Parts: sequence; C-alpha cells; structure tokens
Amino acid sequence: MRCVWLWCINNRRVVQTALALVLIWDCGGVHADTSAPWFRGVASAVIPGAGQAGNGDYPEAAMHFGIFAVSVYGALHYQNQSDYLDADERYDEDNNREFINKTTLRYDYAARLATDVTLYSGYAAYRDARLRDNAGFRTPAPRESLSDLAVAPFSFKFLARPTTFIPLAIDAALLYRYKDSKDAYGIYRAKDVSQRDLQIFNLTANEMTAVGEEAFFRGFLNNEFSNRFGDGWGLATSSTIFGLAHSGLGQSANSLQAALAGAYFGWLHQRNGFQTGEGVALHYWINVLAGISAIHNGGRAELLHVQLPF
Repeated sequence: MRCVWLWCINNRRVVQTALALVLIWDCGGVHADTSAPWFRGVASAVIPGAGQAGNGDYPEAAMHFGIFAVSVYGALHYQNQSDYLDADERYDEDNNREFINKTTLRYDYAARLATDVTLYSGYAAYRDARLRDNAGFRTPAPRESLSDLAVAPFSFKFLARPTTFIPLAIDAALLYRYKDSKDAYGIYRAKDVSQRDLQIFNLTANEMTAVGEEAFFRGFLNNEFSNRFGDGWGLATSSTIFGLAHSGLGQSANSLQAALAGAYFGWLHQRNGFQTGEGVALHYWINVLAGISAIHNGGRAELLHVQLPF
C-alpha cells in the first residue's frame, strides 16, 4: 500500500488527468473500445507499458514498466532514510524557500523519473496506436520519438523562432529583475549538496519534465481533445487539465499559472501542425531559468532533522 501511496502522490498529474479523461470521455462504460488510441494512452498513463502491451509492443512495454518500477523502488528507498526531508520540513512557504539535502535530492531524481516516464509512456502508446490506424481522425497523428523530443531544447530551429525566444527573453528579464528581492524564491542546500549538484539536477530533471509533460499534455491530450471538440475547445480542455495537475508547491506553478502556460504551449502545438518539439524547448528553458534563479537566491544552510519515536 505504501508503494501505491507514493505513486499517487508523485504522479498526481497522471491520476488527475486519468480521472478527467474518464469524466469527459465517458470511458468508464462497459462498451469502451480498448483498441482505441486514447484507451491505450490512458492505460500507459496508469500503468507504464500497459498501452504498449495492448499495441503488441511487448519489449517496449517491458522497458517502460521496468524503468518505472526501478525508479519507484529508488524513491521508496530514499524516502525511508532517516534524513529524508518531508514536505513540512522541506518547504517554507511563508519565506518562499525550500531546503534540500543529498538524500532528498536523490529521492527527487527517482520520483521525477517515475512521473515523467509515466507521462511519456502514455503519449508513446497513443502515438503508436494512431500511427497504426489514423482513420477517422481530423488532426494529424503525432510522430515525434523520444530522441526527437529530447534534442528539441537544443535545436536552433526552435530557439530561433520568435514564439520561443521572445517569451524566454521576457522570463529571463523578470527573473533577473527580481533575483535579489526578499520575495525571490530560493533553494537552500545542506553541506552534503553542492551548488554543482543542484545545477546538474536542474539541467537533467527539467529535461525529463519538459519531454514528459509536453508529450502527454500536448502530444496526447491536446491532439485528442482538438480532434474531438475542435481546436478551440480542445485547447481549453487540455490546458485546464494541465492547470489542475499543478499544485503550486515549492517553485512549481499554481493551477492558474499552469493553465495559462498550457494554453500557450497548446497553441504552439496546434500552430506547428500538432508537433511538440517547440513546446518542449520553451518548457525546458523556462524551467531551467527558474531553477538557476532559485539556486542563485539560495545558499548553504544547516539543516536540523529531528525524528521522534512515535
């Protein structure tokens, strides 16, 4: 049960999205078509690899589930360590800051991988099912592979577009303007975590998040909803779900901020013929810039961890 609890907490985006799909698509009925691309996508968003197995891609199904299982095991392992910082110890919302130590950082790697492989698995199952049979769809089938999405943040083709570099320039200017203010968000690290450790995490974990979230919320949801409801209502639906999947805890966006960002990412997705690469690039660098700012605004901190024998 503890494993199920951990999965639901760290995959709240998947849980909330799956519930939204059940409500909106009426897919809870006994006559749901289990061969439909949307069903394969939802299946892999609940159990990574399940949609791939439904598509007959058993080696890929095993790989997705294996990565997920190992990452959940790693998260459980680090969460059970005595110096792991839970949310109450880690986040100081009143002072707009958080604390991190080595154990909690390692937990973050594992939990982030579990979440984002789940999101990507949902997209990949949907993509492959659409590519096998795209009959009856108004929108083009998604085609981008994991490698296509992974290199997108470093592609000059995307970074040179005004729709990418103008929002990034505005974001960078705002972060620079408020970097030394008392309200600027900061990450304070224990003595066993270096600034370099945080920068490496910032660059690598945000790669996973940008790929996973854009693949699932745009490559899967925005495509499917736009096909069902038209571009306008499809965009509104997918961006609303994206907003609901964000809590605002720590440095993450709150629901309104995420919904507005999701609307822009979704518009880019539609504008680009329902291809996701530019959104991945923009999403990645927005998150990285925020992380750089938070690391700069933080510093070293002595962390006192008290464990009572209840």
